[in-house]
Parts: sequence; structure tokens; C-alpha cells
Amino acid sequence: MKEMVGGCCVCSDERGWPDNPLVYCDGNGCTVAVHQACYGIVTVPTGPWYCRKCESPDAKIKVRCELCPSKSGALKRTDTGGWAHVVCALYIPEVRFGNVTSMEPIVLRLIPQERFSKICYICQDSHKAHRATAGACMQCNKSGCKQQFHVTCAQSLGLLCEEAGNYLDNVKYCGYCQHHYGKLVSKKGGNVKTIPPYKPVSHDSQSSDSSGGE
Repeated sequence: MKEMVGGCCVCSDERGWPDNPLVYCDGNGCTVAVHQACYGIVTVPTGPWYCRKCESPDAKIKVRCELCPSKSGALKRTDTGGWAHVVCALYIPEVRFGNVTSMEPIVLRLIPQERFSKICYICQDSHKAHRATAGACMQCNKSGCKQQFHVTCAQSLGLLCEEAGNYLDNVKYCGYCQHHYGKLVSKKGGNVKTIPPYKPVSHDSQSSDSSGGE
């Protein structure tokens, strides 16, 4: 098991803590880095650690997330036998985890079918219309705004947030379109934690950065 700095695939934070380390998959060419809590790693091994995709026989084929067009990132099995990103599972409201501790399987059966018919405006604006209808979309959290987008598209642009829920330990995972995110940030303060853009670091770069720390 390697402990790396390069940004968690789920929360984008580059920091690690003794009780919640940032660990990196030892799979060949895999660039997945996750916090123990963000990926539901019950026990961090002392030896090599592999993400669920690299553990699976499917690792040799191109695995597709059922909720977005992205094939990279921290994936786990779904209740339908497919794959989905943990970050997609957190931000699509109707998605659940079969086991909340291990965060698997990712349960998709409660997602309304209409989410799968929405068009990601970020894909469209990026001239990637062929990706715009893949998977399911989340909606801008601003009341009245109808903009729809993939979770990973919003993640790459830094449009995801965590807001305080109704209870002390409750967190609402949400996101905003670029227009309303800009207004949100300009206000500052409040109970909103903005999530930085996810910037994956290559396997070679992370290996060289951490070569003196193991």
C-alpha cells in the first residue's frame, strides 16, 4: 500500500491524516488515489492496496460508469452488476450504498428514469454532444435553475459543494451550474464547503513525488 499526495478522486483534497490516510492503488498504470473514508476501505492493508476495478477481472477491459461518461476515477460495483463512481453515487440524490461502511454495492434502483434522459450542458458546451446523454445528471442546487450536468463534469470544473444538513453530522452533497456557483462563491461564508476541481496526477508523477517517503 502506497500513501500518496495527488488529490482524492472523491473529495479532491490532497491532504491525508493518520486516521484517514490518502492511499493510492498499486494496480498497473492505475491513478486512483482515495481517502480511506471516501472509498469505504474498512481496513487499510500494510502491503499493496488495489481499488475494486483493479481487483476485478473487468480491469482488463474498459469499465464504464453507469452514471457518467468518464471511465477513470474511483469506481465500485453497482447492484445491477455494473460500475459507478463513488463521487457520482454521493451527488446523485437517489443513489444509496448497500453497506454504508464499505460503501458498496452502489444501489441505483431508486434513480428515476428521467435522470437518464437529461442532457449535460457542460458536455454540450465543450462540444462533446456524444457524451452529453450518457449516464444520469444532477441538477443545479439553485432553486428554479434547470441546468443539468454529470457529477464528474462538475467535479472537473470545481462546481461541487457540501452543505450543512438538518442534523449536526448530516451533509448535503450538491452542485451548481457555473453561473450560480460564481454567485455562491462571491457571497462567501455560510454553511457551504466548496470542493476544489479534481486534478488527477499521473502514476509516474505520484511515484516520483513519494519515492522518499516510503
